[in-house]
Amino acid sequence: MHLDQIYIQYLKDNNSTGIQLIYNKFSKQIVTLIQQNNGSEDDGYDIFQESLVDIYHMAHQKDFQLTTSFSSFLKLVCKRKWLNALKKNQRMPVTNLEQSVLYVEDESNKAWDEMLETVNRENIVMSLLDTLGESCQQIIKRCMQEKHQEKIAESMGITYAYLRKKKSECMATLVRKVKESGLF
Repeated sequence: MHLDQIYIQYLKDNNSTGIQLIYNKFSKQIVTLIQQNNGSEDDGYDIFQESLVDIYHMAHQKDFQLTTSFSSFLKLVCKRKWLNALKKNQRMPVTNLEQSVLYVEDESNKAWDEMLETVNRENIVMSLLDTLGESCQQIIKRCMQEKHQEKIAESMGITYAYLRKKKSECMATLVRKVKESGLF
């Protein structure tokens, strides 16, 4: 876990003191970068705010971990958001922005792309899970959320042995569907 993960936790927990710290520490830097690339001060603050909201949503994804500095990650998110705004409004060619000012190391781009790919794969698996029968869906989802399968079996009114057998069958069906989808 990166030391800057604390900033992600501030956003995730809606910690007003922590969020104020993020504003104080990073907002001017982002606003300046946006202003240097055909944006106004208001554009800079808008992009900064929208990017924090995006990061907040990412932070609520299962096991989201920061793998680079928060500053680099924030710049990457702001860069992509600003590039999209420029392209949408056709305010300027984006070569300056792409080539120099907001350069973020390749590891950040790679980490971002990997995270998006992981989320996409999880969504595909969850949609395939929804094609299984109701009992399979319930068993797999409950086993994903809870560690103690004995308690799951008890709450479902089935034996622990039956739960394990049924879970194994359901997982085999899900794995088969994932393989048949050709997406992995």
